[in-house]
Amino acid sequence: MKSKHIYPLARRLAWLRLAGFAAALFGLVSCEEIMDVDFAGDSAKNLVVDGAITTDTTQHQIVLSYTGDYFEISAQEMATDAIVYIFDGTDIIPLRELKDGVYSTEGNIFGKVGKKYTLNIRLPDGREYTASDSLEACSDIDSIRQSANYNSYMSGYGYDVLFYGHEPQPAGNHYMYMLRINNTLYTDTITEVNFASDEFVNGSFVRDYQVFRIHEKDLKDLTTSVTLEMYSTSKAYYEFLSALMIETIWRGSPWDGPPANIPGNVSNGATGFFRASAVKRKTRTFLQLERVN
Repeated sequence: MKSKHIYPLARRLAWLRLAGFAAALFGLVSCEEIMDVDFAGDSAKNLVVDGAITTDTTQHQIVLSYTGDYFEISAQEMATDAIVYIFDGTDIIPLRELKDGVYSTEGNIFGKVGKKYTLNIRLPDGREYTASDSLEACSDIDSIRQSANYNSYMSGYGYDVLFYGHEPQPAGNHYMYMLRINNTLYTDTITEVNFASDEFVNGSFVRDYQVFRIHEKDLKDLTTSVTLEMYSTSKAYYEFLSALMIETIWRGSPWDGPPANIPGNVSNGATGFFRASAVKRKTRTFLQLERVN
């Protein structure tokens, strides 16, 4: 025999569970906690360094600026009236300020493979900074090639720049690549450059390495001059670029680690990097080709 109270009790318990679930759901979607966080801003105005010396005979530039408030978008404040020079172990190479925060060597200066270069900075308030990097040899580019027509849903129609060249022994070489189209820098933002180590190709001839993609709209003429620039870099600069990408472009996954400061090579709490590089170039004429679907 079934008691007449069983079903009413079951219904009542079911309603109670449903009401409890609804209350919990309401709490999840309607709960709000106001956090009033007071940030003092960046009163320290830490120095930011961006510059390099290469094997090119040219005016080598160092750009000096200050960090700003994360929550306020304002014009970048440049570090003016600083004393800046580069020491190569023997000679002092002075830099003069061309415009606010932009310091340049004379036009006949070039770096030499095997030398260690140290950037020295003294700000008007007396703060001093140094940054050192060794100029390592860069392997040659055998050739570059334009890919066949290529269509990608994600990247859009365009042309791949393929690299061919021998990667020399010993292991431990690091490289950065930039691209110029009709002598205008195509990779004009640091997050657009390509960089690599010889970890998996040491001592090998590298073929069909896709270094860059040129979008179809950026080849405006039937024939276009394309120049690949290859720079040797230290391991420290390779790690700097890797950390920079991890904190910017390579983010968005649920498994991202917590944000961290990007390691540079400037002393006294400054950020940025002073780089020394050998450079090799290869130019080829790219053609506008018919699409192959």
